[in-house]
Amino acid sequence: MKKLSKNIRIYQDSKELPFLNYKRIIQTGDFYYMVKGYESGDTINADVDVLKAKFKEIEEDYAASINTKNSDVLTYGEVAIVTNELNKFNILLLFVEQAIKAQELRAKLQELIQEIEEDDKEADAEEIEMLMALSSMEHSGFDNSDIKDLLADFKVQKSDDLYKQRQFLQNRLDKLNNQLLKLNSQLEKAKENRVDSNSDFDIDEQYINVCIGLEMHVDPKLISLYEFGVMVKVLMKRVDEINKMNRDAR
Repeated sequence: MKKLSKNIRIYQDSKELPFLNYKRIIQTGDFYYMVKGYESGDTINADVDVLKAKFKEIEEDYAASINTKNSDVLTYGEVAIVTNELNKFNILLLFVEQAIKAQELRAKLQELIQEIEEDDKEADAEEIEMLMALSSMEHSGFDNSDIKDLLADFKVQKSDDLYKQRQFLQNRLDKLNNQLLKLNSQLEKAKENRVDSNSDFDIDEQYINVCIGLEMHVDPKLISLYEFGVMVKVLMKRVDEINKMNRDAR
């Protein structure tokens, strides 16, 4: 605990105000965090009304710079997170489909070998068996155990049956697609009906969604409110570009 009374300096804009201080003010209502060097419990001689007015000014400038509601930032983060999940599950589905094709090809080759052997063409059968062995998943360096490894960290039903696994993945993709449609619908409605940006919101949830949506971790102690706003705008731009690409592809 320390006493701050002389030469008090106040953060003047979002570039100066640390994101962590902004978060603390939002969560605790302690406007002394507008004073540089202040920590909880410090004794300070400053006009709270002045600090509150300055914070409101910075917050309004910040809201104008990102041009969206705080609640919508959460939605943008959720859209990015779901889109990332969709991409990962689509890649998994491709692996499973390739494994199914290899399995079906192997079954057809085995049938062909059996037919040739029945016709007493052993030399041809041996040649096909050799080709089948060389083209098998085992020789390709990729087999069903690799698919299990790929699926290990994903929240989806799992099965040793590749056809069932394909359906489980497709079901998960359908669910994610529906979730994405719902979230994008919320964003479109929000764009049509801009309202006050100062509604209640969870700043921690917003920060986590932005970081996950951008697939990066940023220490909140090391950025300013302005820099967090830049992250928000990058996230929004990325989501809007993905949505535009999806619309153009239809």
